[in-house]
Amino acid sequence: MSIRKTYYFLFKKHKKKTIFAIILLLIIYWWILPNPLFNDPTSYVLEDRNGDLLGARIATDGQWRFPETENVPEKFAAAIVTFEDKRFWYHFGIDPIGIGRAIVQNVKAGSIESGGSTITMQVIRLSRKGKGRNLWQKVVEAILATRLEI
Repeated sequence: MSIRKTYYFLFKKHKKKTIFAIILLLIIYWWILPNPLFNDPTSYVLEDRNGDLLGARIATDGQWRFPETENVPEKFAAAIVTFEDKRFWYHFGIDPIGIGRAIVQNVKAGSIESGGSTITMQVIRLSRKGKGRNLWQKVVEAILATRLEI
């Protein structure tokens, strides 16, 4: 079907249905993220009055997961961004350049050598607990990552 025929079909012949579908998709997109994103137990942390760590205990599920904090040490944030997602500050949740690089590397190697996930996509994957790691799930993660960035 040509672009002109598609345009006619969607916007001339079925204008009301198309507008309704677009509005419905936007509403779903806006409300698609769970609140809270994570609902896991956290580790017990004991700090002195200066905020220095005195001790910590593992979370009830056996994972080290520290409580949410308002700020992250600048050097730690810089290290994570440098290693995991160099263009973190410049993309909208997905990194087309990173995805393209990963595809080229994987095709050349004949196996999965590199991933194209951004930090935001990794957060979404972790929040979805145990979902498969396949192309469909990557598409879902990409959509949710753009929503999380908003």
